[in-house]
Amino acid sequence: MNNRSDDILVEASRTGDKAAYAGLIKRYYNDVFALCLGMVGNVEDAEDIAQNAMLKGFVKIKKLRRKGQFGGWILRIASNLCIDLLRRKKYIRTFLSEQLIRPRRTTSENHDLQRAIRRLPQEFRLPLVMYYFDGKSAKNIAEKLNISHSGVCQRLRIARNQLHRLLTREVHDER
Repeated sequence: MNNRSDDILVEASRTGDKAAYAGLIKRYYNDVFALCLGMVGNVEDAEDIAQNAMLKGFVKIKKLRRKGQFGGWILRIASNLCIDLLRRKKYIRTFLSEQLIRPRRTTSENHDLQRAIRRLPQEFRLPLVMYYFDGKSAKNIAEKLNISHSGVCQRLRIARNQLHRLLTREVHDER
């Protein structure tokens, strides 16, 4: 089934073939999850939204106009679900303050890095997460986010600079 094109899998999914849709999930779930994680900033919400996006995709697959565009279509569904969550929780205005106030359970030694990444604006956080944590290339990120390759490189550079400032400020503030 790995050799079947998206067109074939989408067409089979439209007729109710769950195995075909499972093939699409295998191809696109990691990208959907990475997008969600970058947008909402926490693993639990990202997992929930990614699963909901894949389920919604199956239910609405007959509305997909171009069968070969499944990847972009499912990412748009996930993005819209993330925005809905952020609006519901009123994170748009209070996201940073809530993240700083709310205690997080973590066993990672990289707690400061995780906190700094959550403080980045979404437009910089998403490419950073996709590049460094999901191993996506700048070209792949550009395609997924529908921005230029140089735009991705610029956002990554800005994100790294902001992270550096955030992390060095925290170390300096602790002294």
